[in-house]
Amino acid sequence: MLLPRAVVVLQTVGQPGASPAEQIAQMDSYAQSCPDHAWINALGGELDVMVFKTIRANNGGVINQEAVSFLTRAFQRSTVFQEGPEEGRKPRYHVLGINNATHIDYSLASNSRRAIIDSLAQLALVGTVHPYLKPELPVDCKGWLTSDAQTVGYKVSVAADKVLLPFVEAAADACRNAPGQMDRLPLAVLALAYMKLVDKAQITDASEIERMLIAARRNADDFKGSSGHHSLLFSESDEQRLKALIRKHGVHIGEGPATIDRSLWFTRDYIGSEVAIRSIVHSFSEYWTPLAAGETDASSEDVARARNQMTSYLLQLKREGTEAGLKDETEAMLRDAVTTFQKGEIRPPMAATNTPMMPWLYDMIIRLLTPVPDAQ
Repeated sequence: MLLPRAVVVLQTVGQPGASPAEQIAQMDSYAQSCPDHAWINALGGELDVMVFKTIRANNGGVINQEAVSFLTRAFQRSTVFQEGPEEGRKPRYHVLGINNATHIDYSLASNSRRAIIDSLAQLALVGTVHPYLKPELPVDCKGWLTSDAQTVGYKVSVAADKVLLPFVEAAADACRNAPGQMDRLPLAVLALAYMKLVDKAQITDASEIERMLIAARRNADDFKGSSGHHSLLFSESDEQRLKALIRKHGVHIGEGPATIDRSLWFTRDYIGSEVAIRSIVHSFSEYWTPLAAGETDASSEDVARARNQMTSYLLQLKREGTEAGLKDETEAMLRDAVTTFQKGEIRPPMAATNTPMMPWLYDMIIRLLTPVPDAQ
């Protein structure tokens, strides 16, 4: 059998007296003799990765065409491994190597594939995009696609990395309706990539921010599925970060209006809702002005008067909700609105200032909107 010989080739890489050229030729001959053998292709791909890394290191980190050729073949061989019959990918026990029997399993192929895709992603970032990473046709949610999307998507961090997004987007579309949550992993990966770009201010165009956050919301929901359960791959913390970004950038998610009329704020249908909170924060632009924020040369009396108007406005809203029979719900909603505004999670679109309230003023308003415990 040729498999033990292929194992020996890998085991002797870097050994004294070993000839890389002979090792490459030997592995090539085994792959040519057994072109569909899963494990010979996996081992051949791993050898090609080793050669790629060696050439790159010898060139001071520069990747030349010879290195690219070995990396491309490594990709092809790892693909042959994954796309063959499942029977051919089963672990092989007691494969005779140089000294002892060797056990080879899926981790060898998956670790090799991760290194291959990581290197292809690095190439894409310097201008050489492999066709696999810029899919022109729909892809299928099978084989290496899920793990490849994870490897590529987790590298997206700055604006220059957007060249990697088409592949992750294609993977997400392909896996959107997959039955298992793990099979839908590209959706979570893409949502996190979009969130990272927006959160790090790598995207500045308002329409692009809106597109990414709306897509992140949909992808996160589709990843969780009908159960709505979070996982380590898209956690409750990730969920809260996404909500904060949506609020911060004033993105309207879902059907219905982005804001509602004041007459609806303190009704059973809308009390405490996102649209009511957003509407209240938007209304702050009339009260939290540059004068109230202390950004003008106005006298201290005028500044105090402007800040009192902000406080009076909130107390008026509290009275409206109380009169509607929704005192506790109103106070909770107003605290949420004020805190959301203070954190910058929602900014009034017409506001003339982005300066938050002074901490002492914010604390005072929150106290005014907090129920007083009944005396014992």
